[in-house]
Amino acid sequence: MTPDVLIVGAGSAGCVVAERLSRDPARSVTVLERGPGEAAVEPLNRLPIDSPDRAVTIGERRGRPVVRGRGLGGSSAINGGYWLRGDERDYGDWPWDHRDIEASFDEVERLMRVRPFEELGEVARAAEAWARGRARRVSSNAVGGVRWTTGHLLNGLDRPNLTVVADAEVARLVMVGTRVTGVVTARGAEYAAGEVILCAGTLGTAPLVAPIVGPMPLHEHAERIVRFAPRRRLTSNALLQTVIPTSSGLEIRPYSDDFAAFTSSPPSGVPIGVADMRGTAGSWVEGVIDLGEPDAESMNRIDDGVATVTEMLGSPEFAEIVEPGSVRVDPVVGMSQHAWGTMPAGVAVDPGGHVYGTEGLRVIDGSILPGPLSCGPHATIIAIASLIAGRDTRQLP
Repeated sequence: MTPDVLIVGAGSAGCVVAERLSRDPARSVTVLERGPGEAAVEPLNRLPIDSPDRAVTIGERRGRPVVRGRGLGGSSAINGGYWLRGDERDYGDWPWDHRDIEASFDEVERLMRVRPFEELGEVARAAEAWARGRARRVSSNAVGGVRWTTGHLLNGLDRPNLTVVADAEVARLVMVGTRVTGVVTARGAEYAAGEVILCAGTLGTAPLVAPIVGPMPLHEHAERIVRFAPRRRLTSNALLQTVIPTSSGLEIRPYSDDFAAFTSSPPSGVPIGVADMRGTAGSWVEGVIDLGEPDAESMNRIDDGVATVTEMLGSPEFAEIVEPGSVRVDPVVGMSQHAWGTMPAGVAVDPGGHVYGTEGLRVIDGSILPGPLSCGPHATIIAIASLIAGRDTRQLP
């Protein structure tokens, strides 16, 4: 049977869209997911970014590592569990009313079991003491120290009008004239639908929509890492529990321990991130991802942030944590794994995610974020997805 709606991708946005749209028993919804069809069960003190079942590595023009989640829940199953709402000013020029965005946050935070961190590790406690009221406590989507992913919204959900098909990687869209009528999977299976909604994430949606829209912009949060050797073994139940925003648009990220404590990577020192939240200007052109790089103004801001972090690590608040003489700065500026904005709302899609000039196709994921955020985009992507799907009163085909 041909479903009313075919959703490509059961990740952070896709699961939310599927759950919201399938609340209407008269609307049939099918979800195609390239990975496993069950929600992952992973503790917050573990980042399964090297799991062959749950993570995939994507090539980037400058050789920088890009990792995305796969399977029910997508990247919400492998990220650090960092959850922050953007500042009200972040949403000022967006094509959705700020009050509606806030209301959507209220609902999805209940569904995602979001709570602020209460028990902090040593690095987070020291950073908050040093910041003297300027730190922002991070929340997390977890239950009993285990991630509560968007996949849990669909896991075990028994709705006759909702079908989830796992291990179904979509290779291309099917078009008749200017209308999208379905998709073809990598294995050659064809699925027709009244409407196709791409929720494959910014980097997963781009290759599917590229034949229609051509080259696309792409944005990231550049991040430079300052590292130190700890004087003693550190403890924490999550990777990032507090951040320090700056007036220049940086986010200082005092990570709780060496990344090796959360992954299978070799030890390299406890990192403090300095991220420029104004974003880079990259591109997606002919299948090549370029996350861009900081311009001169951005590098000046980052350099100032590095100096601030170095000062912080030498402060009395960190005296019992940092081994003297161990502070060093990574030579290469990395990225935050926050790619967004290839199909910005108001430019490439309307506020409902409908692709301009193309019938039967919508995009609802990080691709449509129209501007940078003062925090990571994960929570906002989920809230916007819920807002759009909750407003969907369009006449069914």
